[in-house]
Amino acid sequence: MICIMNAYLYTALSVLAFAFVSLITFAKPDPHAPEGITLSSLALGRILDKQTRFFQSPNRSSGAYNSDLTRKAQEIVADYDAYLGDNPRDTSALILYGKFLRRVGQEQHAIGYFLEADSINPKLAVVKQQLGNYLIEEGRPIDAFPFLIMTIELAPEQADYHYHLGGFLSLFEEDLARERIMTKESLRAFMHKSFQQAAKLSPSNFDYQLRFAQSFFDYPDSSKEAALQTWIDLNRKFPDRSKAEKDYFNLCKARILLDLNRQSDAVSLIESVSSKALAPAKQSLLHQVKSLPKKKAKKKESTNKQSRIEINHHFFIPNDPHLKRLRLLTGRIKEEKMLSELKTDAIKARFDEENKIKIDLSQKNPKGLTSDHEKGALR
Repeated sequence: MICIMNAYLYTALSVLAFAFVSLITFAKPDPHAPEGITLSSLALGRILDKQTRFFQSPNRSSGAYNSDLTRKAQEIVADYDAYLGDNPRDTSALILYGKFLRRVGQEQHAIGYFLEADSINPKLAVVKQQLGNYLIEEGRPIDAFPFLIMTIELAPEQADYHYHLGGFLSLFEEDLARERIMTKESLRAFMHKSFQQAAKLSPSNFDYQLRFAQSFFDYPDSSKEAALQTWIDLNRKFPDRSKAEKDYFNLCKARILLDLNRQSDAVSLIESVSSKALAPAKQSLLHQVKSLPKKKAKKKESTNKQSRIEINHHFFIPNDPHLKRLRLLTGRIKEEKMLSELKTDAIKARFDEENKIKIDLSQKNPKGLTSDHEKGALR
């Protein structure tokens, strides 16, 4: 009888234990896990929690050496190393570890983990973005361009990638034109279209809507009527912006109205601006009004002007992301890094006298990294 009761008790405890584990599992899902909740995702979640607390620690900004922070940093890198030793093909963990290393200023070490993730799955937009960012920071925007193009190819519904691509095209227009990647006119059209797509995909994001409106000034061939309507819509969608911001909107609208020969409407908007910070811009526009010839008959704007240059980003990427330029560039990065930063058995973290984290690498056989044979099997 006692044996039977013990058996029932054991079964009941097992059921309760399973229910408890399940409750924890579903209470803290890992958004990075692609195939549901697993024990490994829970382990990765704990590392992320520890990492979050580390970056939120008030002692990090004190400027003083802190042995507790050093210990916590060592725990995080040790946890990542141990996790990747058990889960060497977890691209989410490789990406997260790479981002952690970038955030603490160890870009040269971080790139190895992004390359490893890319070798396992070459169709991850976030990895292409990280590789592109690395090349930009290394002063190689031409090489970065196809990686950024791949982000919008692999994740076309992600507004961030379109926004970042637009910023890249705006910043490196001269470099790309000099290398004859595209003409300046096409680059500006592509930039404008990128910001437009970002604004379309994220209509509640003020920064994206503002940058799209500003891009009309960067792309002279754009429609003035469309530009004016975009600034009007911006003011309507975000009525709670500051007085200075609204004054800025009015100056931008006035500038467009002057281009449309609507001087009276432009002057009314300019005169409504009262922010001191915008006084120089206000006076500049008023001076521009005075220097303009008398009002001319308004020219009818071509309805198809905005779409005169159509940019298809598919033209700038290889047919197969495994091949051609991306493969050559990725291989070149690996060669430049000599693969030594991937071959790490342990990483030790410490804080120097300036309270900056330092990563020490030991050059042993990689623990948790796939061999060339295994990589080939994953492709």
